[in-house]
Amino acid sequence: MQGASIDVIERKRVEESLRESEARFRAMADTAPVMIWMSDPARLCTFFNKPWLDFTGRTLEQEMGNGWSEGVHPDDLGQCLDVYVTSFDARKNFTMEYRLRRRDGEYCWILDTGVPRLDDRGAFLGYIGSCIDITDRRQAEEKFRRALEFLPIAILMVDQQGRIVLANEKTEKLFGYRSDELSGKPATMLVSQLLGGSDSTPQATLSSMAQSGVVGAPRDLFARRKDGTEFLIEAGLNTLRFEDEVALLAVIVDRSERYELYRNRQELAHVTRVSTMGELAASLAHELNQPLTAIQINAQAAQRFMATDSVDLAEVREILKDIVQDNDRAIQVIRRIRALVKKGEREIASLDLAAVIRDVVLLLHSDAILRGVCVSLDIDANLPTVRGDKVQLQQVTLNLLLNAFDAMESRPASDRVVAVFITLESPGTVRVAVRDRGPGLSSSQLAMIFKPFFTSKREGLGLGLSISRSIIEMHGGRLWAENNADQGATFYFTLPVGDATQLGRLKPQP
Repeated sequence: MQGASIDVIERKRVEESLRESEARFRAMADTAPVMIWMSDPARLCTFFNKPWLDFTGRTLEQEMGNGWSEGVHPDDLGQCLDVYVTSFDARKNFTMEYRLRRRDGEYCWILDTGVPRLDDRGAFLGYIGSCIDITDRRQAEEKFRRALEFLPIAILMVDQQGRIVLANEKTEKLFGYRSDELSGKPATMLVSQLLGGSDSTPQATLSSMAQSGVVGAPRDLFARRKDGTEFLIEAGLNTLRFEDEVALLAVIVDRSERYELYRNRQELAHVTRVSTMGELAASLAHELNQPLTAIQINAQAAQRFMATDSVDLAEVREILKDIVQDNDRAIQVIRRIRALVKKGEREIASLDLAAVIRDVVLLLHSDAILRGVCVSLDIDANLPTVRGDKVQLQQVTLNLLLNAFDAMESRPASDRVVAVFITLESPGTVRVAVRDRGPGLSSSQLAMIFKPFFTSKREGLGLGLSISRSIIEMHGGRLWAENNADQGATFYFTLPVGDATQLGRLKPQP
């Protein structure tokens, strides 16, 4: 009888621990900066966290089952359900965008990422998903289109067939055509050599430009106006991807005039930051899903153990230990998300630069694994603090690390190593070095790599390094690149040492 009494007490203790774990999960989910939902194997939703309910202004009972679909915009509902059901039946991850009604009646764009939930035996338990409000990103994309339209430089967007799909007002004035006269016409009508020679197709030219790395390198070319006059231009080319389509963005400068581009740099820099944050948000949602899914799977396993006649308490304790560890992982991810995505004015503070960079490395943990990249950190002991804006310095580090990852995509797995060194260069300066084992940089790339619109990537605007240099210079430091003696390249930046008593106003951001 005494043994049975002990088992009952232990069982109650385990049940109480499970209740506490579930309470911690719900508390963690309710404080997450993303909306979280879960569904069962019958496709019916069984959980929505507090941010979701706060966003929609509805009760949990109203959202349960299929009730959540009442808030989806009617124009998006069909596609939303089709993606959900198709992915659900195939047991595959999905990502989709749709408009969801906010509590004030306004519809906001949502990025919804869902992954299957499986128990330790591989049995399907349903889905868990996270949603992010991307209305700002959508508006920024539209703002980008408007910015292209009204920029005081000529902008051409050309499709894969070499046809003009967008020409801004400056292009019309520069070449003497109306917008309707340019739409759908071949870009070679304006610049015969814009897409290469006459012996290559636009598709082949677009592909070769992206693969050869010449995309973004400005070229001096002759252009022809509507009246037949020729004039010299400088054209910089970049590839842009819109869903499954690739387009070429040509930035054209009339070399017979001098243009002031400084006024537009700030707007384009903002667009670039918004785009980068949008991509990072999806990665962070995936990073957050991992511990949440693990918690749910372990909780289900513990419930099954508790339902048996003979409970293996040691096994249950191990499961509870795993739940606590996964809970801590999720809390750390949430903390880093909050630190990176918070809005507001620049906050200049005394910073532990090593901790700032370490947080970025942790944020990129999943991305590094997917790419097969190993990131090492070598940090001098007893580094002094620096003064600066944490989010902006994280943005610079993020850009340099992602560039290093990209540079090694074609390298063997054993060569995909990024080494980050943080050292005291002098008593008043801390230096950061991001070293990759990629192909290195040509002399022309070294000369142009920090110029706006220059990129060797297959897509993108080529503003990341230009903006990063502006941020570092605003902080009173320097950003530059050098080729390594053996292999790859290293990007360096320096920052002045400073503590809380030395904080001053940073130079205005260009």
